[in-house]
Amino acid sequence: MERVSLTRMLSALALITALAIPPNTAFGAAPLRFHDHSTGTTSATVCGIPVEISFINTDNFFLYPDGSFKDTYSFSETFTNPVNGNAVNLSGAGQQTGHAVVDSQANTVTFTNTYKGLPEKIQTPHGPVLSRDAGVITFVNTFDLATGNLISSATVINKGPHPEADSDGALFCEVVAPALM
Repeated sequence: MERVSLTRMLSALALITALAIPPNTAFGAAPLRFHDHSTGTTSATVCGIPVEISFINTDNFFLYPDGSFKDTYSFSETFTNPVNGNAVNLSGAGQQTGHAVVDSQANTVTFTNTYKGLPEKIQTPHGPVLSRDAGVITFVNTFDLATGNLISSATVINKGPHPEADSDGALFCEVVAPALM
């Protein structure tokens, strides 16, 4: 399993949720709230390296009648290379807000997502921070409704540091792979 961008994952969650709940339904003016707390372990391949992953995630997702949403979240994942025991911690906490606009003529949906807080910190256990994205960042992503494929992506606000976002996701494997080897 290759790393999936947090933006794409949360945008997909928002799309599924928005399409599953018709606007102006019975929940009226009150937001629809989802809460999830999960822990566990799994195996995967990260940056081409087989790893064991342990994780803790907490998510409070609010969907409002106008289609906008707010998501407060925290997560912590530890990737451990079972061959040598080397590990990397990935964590984050903050708030994401956003909304979606469906263009039925173009058959697209455009998400505007703003992250506030600590979207991502990568570090070795009890060691140095390898990368840290913090502050405010806003992405605008347009997807094809028929295929789900990303059509365009732009960063419209970047008050960081946001080195992972600035590298278009390349920095993740540049710092994680050597730490796991």
